[in-house]
Amino acid sequence: MRLTSPGLFLTLGMLGLGLPPAAATAAEPLAHNPKGCQQLPALIDLRPQLTEWGLGPRLQGGRPTCSVCTFTGALEFAVAHSRKHGERLSPEFLNWAANQTGRAARDGGFFTDMWDGFARHGICSEAKMPYLAKFDPARSPDPAGRADAKTILALGLQLHWIKKWNVTTGLSDDELAGIKNTLNQGWPVCGGFRWPKQARWQNAVLQMCPAEDVFDGHSVLLVGYSDAADQPGGGTFVFRNSNGDGRDGSMPYAYARAYMNDAVWVESAVKPPATQP
Repeated sequence: MRLTSPGLFLTLGMLGLGLPPAAATAAEPLAHNPKGCQQLPALIDLRPQLTEWGLGPRLQGGRPTCSVCTFTGALEFAVAHSRKHGERLSPEFLNWAANQTGRAARDGGFFTDMWDGFARHGICSEAKMPYLAKFDPARSPDPAGRADAKTILALGLQLHWIKKWNVTTGLSDDELAGIKNTLNQGWPVCGGFRWPKQARWQNAVLQMCPAEDVFDGHSVLLVGYSDAADQPGGGTFVFRNSNGDGRDGSMPYAYARAYMNDAVWVESAVKPPATQP
């Protein structure tokens, strides 16, 4: 679960308050070919690469760490490209690192918190600081974990924003096109969303809902897309979900257009191989 703004510790959904109207309503259709996407493949799926590297789904359990787990997934992907092999990294370390940047210690946060923590401290392997079932604000990494984290920091990963956080807007056509283009280039995208209070699924696709039925929010890692004329907005994004049973899902482009708060990706100095449709 994501916080509504830096410094606020309750979601609007918890408070039972309404949300500002989205820039696009849930029912508003999106053109099948957003601007800048006309030449992209109709289908991109990064999950075979994730499987090859041993980077399967991750579960957050009962903790509000969806953004931490999502951002860790993006870091794992970028590190695997640099090192030519996959390794599970520690969301526990990343959460600790975010809490060393001057904010009040808490569990979870924004992508900006995660990047600020990573940029100062790096991230160690999962084995050196395993994820706990419950948050322990007094826990800190040992010297071996801190040293390991510095080796990943030295890889020179870079952060790129497609959409900076804004709970009052969804995606523009250019931003949606930017997400598809980034996936086509071989990089997953971290996404923060206003999420249904009661999610409905049909064939593993998250169903549209009106603005009064969403809260802020939830983060997932976009790992592919599929153009499909029968879906709202002309297709779906495939995502890794750390909540619940960790099962992969999809959402219509129109859902992202209406309810995506922010979008960011992490790049390594080593470029990914060309994707295959």
